[in-house]
Amino acid sequence: MIITYASEENQQAILDLEQVIFNDMELAVYDELTVTEVQNAWQIAVRQSDKSRYHYSRAIVAKDNEGLLLGVLFGYPDTDEPILDEAVQNVLADKYSYHRWLFSDSEVFENEWYIDSIVVASYARGQGIGKALIAAASNHAQQEGHQLIGLNVDDSNPRAQKLYERSGFKAVGRLRIGAHAYTHMQKQL
Repeated sequence: MIITYASEENQQAILDLEQVIFNDMELAVYDELTVTEVQNAWQIAVRQSDKSRYHYSRAIVAKDNEGLLLGVLFGYPDTDEPILDEAVQNVLADKYSYHRWLFSDSEVFENEWYIDSIVVASYARGQGIGKALIAAASNHAQQEGHQLIGLNVDDSNPRAQKLYERSGFKAVGRLRIGAHAYTHMQKQL
């Protein structure tokens, strides 16, 4: 397994993997738009702005020795959150007349480098990929000068919460994102 920063050639594959999380989150946008339309909006947004939430420059990926994508982790400093969705919101409004926010709830806590999402391909789970991505993100955040890393775990996903606890994260708060309850976890670097 190879852990590395994502490149532009990975963009479609990492958005395809992210769809697993979007489906789990039951985002309201899918009440009005199709998966294909929302994926198209993300593709346009990341071409328009490297500040987009799911731009490849914010991703760390796991690949097998042949280069097949096994998993992806997206993250950013807490101060980036206010601008992350501007491009995709503009695309959704202009192209699809969708004017509601995809992510209206704040996910980050102050002064942390935030892990927005981690997803491992279903055929590659149980191989330590999530743990390796978290370790790489922790190193990246520390290199950027951050002393705290945080993430949210859906309360209906105890397996993920155990992974985070084994990686040194501790519960520090609770919040709602969309229709789901989450535990916010942090780890000192």
